[in-house]
Formats: sequence, structure tokens, C-alpha cells
Amino acid sequence: MKIQVERKESCEALVTVEVDSAAVESAMQKAARRISEKQNFPGFRKGKAPYSVVLQTWGEDAILDEALDTIGPDAYRQALEQEKLEPSAVGTMKRIVTRRPLTLEFLVPVQPVVEISDYRSARVPFESPAIPDEDVERALEQLRESQSLLEPVTRPAQKGDVLTVDLKAGILSPDGKLQPLTFEGETNPQDLDLDDNLGGRYPGAGPALEGISEGETRTVAVQFPDSFPIARLKGLQAQLTVKCLGVKIRKLPDWNEDLVKAVSKFSTVDELRSEVRSRLENRAVESKEEEYADSVIEKMIEGSSITFPPAMLEEEIDEEIQTLARRLEQRKTSLEVYLRTVPEGMKGLRAQLEPDARRKLIRRLLLTELVKKEKLEPSEEAINRQVEVYQSVFAESTGKNKNKQSMEETLRQLAANDVMSRLIVQRVVEIGKGAAPALPES
Repeated sequence: MKIQVERKESCEALVTVEVDSAAVESAMQKAARRISEKQNFPGFRKGKAPYSVVLQTWGEDAILDEALDTIGPDAYRQALEQEKLEPSAVGTMKRIVTRRPLTLEFLVPVQPVVEISDYRSARVPFESPAIPDEDVERALEQLRESQSLLEPVTRPAQKGDVLTVDLKAGILSPDGKLQPLTFEGETNPQDLDLDDNLGGRYPGAGPALEGISEGETRTVAVQFPDSFPIARLKGLQAQLTVKCLGVKIRKLPDWNEDLVKAVSKFSTVDELRSEVRSRLENRAVESKEEEYADSVIEKMIEGSSITFPPAMLEEEIDEEIQTLARRLEQRKTSLEVYLRTVPEGMKGLRAQLEPDARRKLIRRLLLTELVKKEKLEPSEEAINRQVEVYQSVFAESTGKNKNKQSMEETLRQLAANDVMSRLIVQRVVEIGKGAAPALPES
């Protein structure tokens, strides 16, 4: 097998392969046998027609075309092994250069070229977040509300009350029919906070229930926004039928030592307030640092040279389309239906997704190289701690899962990814502030 490789600036290699005649002949014999198994040849049972009969009926070029199904992949694989090429995406056979001798041309996407030599000079100003006193007091009030008592009243419901109801909910399908909707753990009768979103489950439905009285039934329309946290409900319309069984008000306890101990490990309100402020500050700093890291990464990208083969970008767009298709399925529609609304259909959709896919690919390539240069590696202790967190969250499901080992392996991989992500953010933040530790020695 003769192989020629021409490397291109686009991180691609044009590989020309002249296939050994013996390999071609063997593949054509097998191809002729497959043809005879599919087609009828007078005087012969299926699969028994000799090569000469198939050749006379179909012709050499047709048999060769059938043989290429095996010759092509074998030639591609051998060329990669012989030339030690590492594809970064799926390669393609571009053309048949000649048929005698059989010479094939492949386009191989090779590894991207990522040069981020000056990434440690990226600097972005950082402002520590401030926690207003009202945020602290609001968090304290939520703790107090968690210990509130419910007392029934005989008046019509007002905003802030708690309704005891029988509730039936359904998703409106395109044909106007209702598909039952329930949330996990939801049973009737149930208590609903009479706020704008009925405790967050039914956006905008609260005002329509203000003024409802015990024994009264109302029907309420709900539109789940695209920002709704439950993916399967985003963008859908629902209908609620609510029968009021009673109206209650919350009686909030006064702050005292017993209440503080009920919601914390402290004894005084001042100690609890200090802890709440510290917790809010930590959350704010964590959120701020993630935003800050994004800014530093953009700065790093500006000073870097990142080249990748077009096939890698196409695969990134493919993943974006698959994600979109899953999201549409959750909304009870399909990608096919969605494409009718996109100018130029699939071609137009790929063009729309290309800029975002390109940004994600460039970011991922930069961070992959940064991890190598910084020699970042999550410790087993950190991974184990995160696994314990996941296990506490998924304890019930993992206990019932028949393939428990597979679930544990999945949780461990998720934990490793999570810990690595935090390591990357931490190091990028340190670089942006000019506080990164010295690079480890090679």
C-alpha cells in the first residue's frame, strides 16, 4: 500500500492511498458474493452465482463500487496507522483518483493547533460583590417563615395567604386536549402559597386566584416561559382547575433563642445574622468569580492562536442540533416541525448555530491546553467529597437502581468533571488577578 500525505494549514491532511491489487481483488470477490445473495441470477441459487457471472451481468465498475464499502474504511484505517495520524473528527473519502491501480483520496481532520503562550498575562479588574443589609434581612425572614404556623380564616383569599386545594393540571396539546400534568410528590389536597407563581410551579397563576373563597372552583390558564427551570415544560401552555378547600394565614413567630436554635446551630440573632451574611457573601463571590473567569478567558482567547479543522466545527454544530432536538421533544414537538419556521431549513439552522458553536469550540480548546500547561488534576479526596454530595442527593434512586455499579461510575465521572471545572475557574481567576502560583516544573 502506497501512501502520500499532504498537510494543509486548515489542520487537515489530504491522504492519497494506492491500494494493493491483491486486497482489491479479494474485496471484489466478496462484493460479488454479496451481490449474488441479494440479486437473482438465472440458473443459480442466491449466493451461489460465480464471480464471472456477476462480472458479466453487473460489470467491473459496479462490483468495485460495492467493494469500496470495505476497501475504503480498511485503507483509511491502515493509512492512519502507518502515517501515525491522529484524527480530531471523522474523516471522509473525497474521491477515487484512479481505478487501475485503485487510488483513493481521503481528507483527515488532524489535531488542532492551539498556541496560548502568553495566556498568563491576561488581566481583568475584579470587584468584590457587596451584600446589602436588606438581602441579609430577607434571608433571615425566609428562615422565620419556615417556622410559621398556619391558621384558618373565613374570608376570601388574599395575596400571601395559603390555600388548601384540590388541583388538577393539564398541558394543552395543539388539538386542544389536556394532557395530565403533575409534579413529583404532589398529591391532593395540597397547600399552595398564594403568590404570583403559586410557589414557583405555575408562573403568573397567582393573581387569578386572589379573592377565591372556600368551596369555590376556578379555572386558570398558565404559560410556562422559555426560562422555566423544568426543561420539559418550557414554552408550553397549561390549564389549572382549582377547588378551594380552605384559606389560611401564616402566623410568624418572634425572634428569640428558641427560634434561632430551631433554624441554626446558634443561640442569638446576631450570630445567625453574621452566618447568613457570610453564606450570602460566599455564594456571591462564587457567582462573581464564574462571571469574572468568563471575562478572563475571553482575554486569553484574544491573545491566542487557535486553528482547528472545519470538521470539528461541524461536529460541534451537530451536537447543538441534537440538544435542540431533545429540547423540542420535551415541548411535545419535533425538529422537523421547527425547521419549517427557519429560513433555508437545516442549512439556515446550521448557519444560525455556527457562531455560538465556534465560540464554544475555541473556548474548549483553549481550556484543554490551559489544563495541560497548568498541570491541573483533581485530587481523589476532592472527587470523593463530591461523590458523597451526589450520593446524598441521589440516595433513593441509586438504592433502587438495578445497575448500581454503573450509577456509581456515572456519579464518579460527574464528580470528577465538576471538580475539574472548579479547578479551572479557580486558576483562571488567579491568573486574571495576577495571583496565580508559579507554573509546575516540567
